[in-house]
Amino acid sequence: MTIVDRVPDSDYPYMFQAADSASLAGQNSYVETTRWRLILLSFAALLGLFSWQFSWGEVGPIDALALTGAAAFIATLMLELNTWRTRPDKSWYDGRAVAESAKTLTWKFAAGGNPFPIDMGVDDAQRALLARLQSVKNDFPELVLSPLNAPAISDWMIEQRQSTFDDRKKSYLAARINDQKNWYTDNAKLNKRRSKQWRFTLLSLEILGAVLSLASAFNQDVTQLSSAIAAFLTAIVAWNQTKQHDFNARAYSAAIHDLTSAEAKLRLVVTEESWAREVDDAEEAISREHVVWLATRSRL
Repeated sequence: MTIVDRVPDSDYPYMFQAADSASLAGQNSYVETTRWRLILLSFAALLGLFSWQFSWGEVGPIDALALTGAAAFIATLMLELNTWRTRPDKSWYDGRAVAESAKTLTWKFAAGGNPFPIDMGVDDAQRALLARLQSVKNDFPELVLSPLNAPAISDWMIEQRQSTFDDRKKSYLAARINDQKNWYTDNAKLNKRRSKQWRFTLLSLEILGAVLSLASAFNQDVTQLSSAIAAFLTAIVAWNQTKQHDFNARAYSAAIHDLTSAEAKLRLVVTEESWAREVDDAEEAISREHVVWLATRSRL
């Protein structure tokens, strides 16, 4: 019996593991850099509303908060220049594209889906898979894969391919389709929740900004904070543009619908020929969500 409910990353081929690792590293670097840039800019905007002067020997007066604000801008500039130099966003997107394509090819090979139908010999199928994987990598020549010690084709992939039709069918439905549906479901809920939280934060700050601006208009003793609040709002909008919670929630919900339909068709299959075709269609449904995600990210 070679039925599996879940496939660990270590059972996927080198191409997936290396590209996935490179993508995660690029994502973490890009997101953290964006986070700190927005924090520093918001901090600088807030400091600009106040003054704290001091004298240093014969030099003075010096505004300490203005100096701190200048340091925040310089730090932001350094982060921006480093991002331009290293392009972690490109590693993130390109790595994810290669990793997802490699995962799709892995499952087509292991389950006996087109273009690796089960009547294709194991050796021929392995050669065809290696050629496809190399073709995927060739489409992203600038991507630097993470150095990992992993096989080009894992033992699990070959064992799964050589198992019976029923075992391959059960494994694919559980470890690929159901696992992917669970991932989409969890992340759709998470992104929907985060989207509501940030929308509430934006509305609250907008109301606060309006109230404080009106208060300062009629009372000169009230500190004018509207410019700082505007900076905070701009930072939140930019952060949401980076995370894209609304878009992700909708895209994952649509992907669940497509996978549910694909799952129903897969369960009805009784022949290898039909199975190879339906596995190919199911993988295309999974790939569709990622293609849309990649297209929107590339426009940022």
